[in-house]
Amino acid sequence: MSAASTEGAGVSGLEQVVADYLRQHPDFFMRHGDLVGEMEVLHPCGRAVSLIEYQVTVLRDQSHQLRRRLQDLLVTARENEQLSERVHGLTLDLVACRTLPEALQTLYRALRASFGAEHAAVRLFAAPAQPADAALPEVLGPEERSRRLLAPILGLGTPLCGRVPAEQARALFGEVGDRVRSAALLPLGGAGRIGVLAIGSSDEARYQPGMATTFLRQLADVAREVMQRFLVLPADQVLGGEGGPTEEGPGAEASAAEASAVPLP
Repeated sequence: MSAASTEGAGVSGLEQVVADYLRQHPDFFMRHGDLVGEMEVLHPCGRAVSLIEYQVTVLRDQSHQLRRRLQDLLVTARENEQLSERVHGLTLDLVACRTLPEALQTLYRALRASFGAEHAAVRLFAAPAQPADAALPEVLGPEERSRRLLAPILGLGTPLCGRVPAEQARALFGEVGDRVRSAALLPLGGAGRIGVLAIGSSDEARYQPGMATTFLRQLADVAREVMQRFLVLPADQVLGGEGGPTEEGPGAEASAAEASAVPLP
């Protein structure tokens, strides 16, 4: 670039020319080592420092930032490991259940004690295998009003997080529904063919759209595998693994026991 063109480019243009030259010639200061000691850079604190000292400061700041990021990753890894252990324990506890009421109470107890759930509820749309279980509030059976009311949730087939309309909250959480300000709604089975697991909070910010749902999806898978053992389902609604047919008997329990939990990022 000529002197005239450089002058016409202004100060910022000249700075860009110098910056581009130094990027293209990384060995410049090796060939002009005396300049390194002579150059001074204005430090953020206001005093002038040598280029070498400035580089050391920049590298030190970068090192501190990387160390903080590493510490954050380690904390997240420890939290994820603990979460994985809790999910594994819940899976084993649910597999050991022999009745639907026992499975429901085990699930509720674990969600509150181990996962900090303020409110939890299961709603099932299939008939129970044991007639006595039909009296449970969780068993709605083929009742069409509840299905229509929860259709926007069940139609998604994936966990839904956020605020819940008042009527739906009451259908899911009963008398405490009016206190639920946000919730994670987990359809059980494809499009909620078995039912829905709802986890609610009085904190509007606890469950938000866009939050990670890996843990929630796997929790729904475990709940589905366990609950369907106590329900009467048409053959095309019996699900296992990724949604295909499941074997009856011990195989179904082994499938739930072996489900691994990938924690939330």
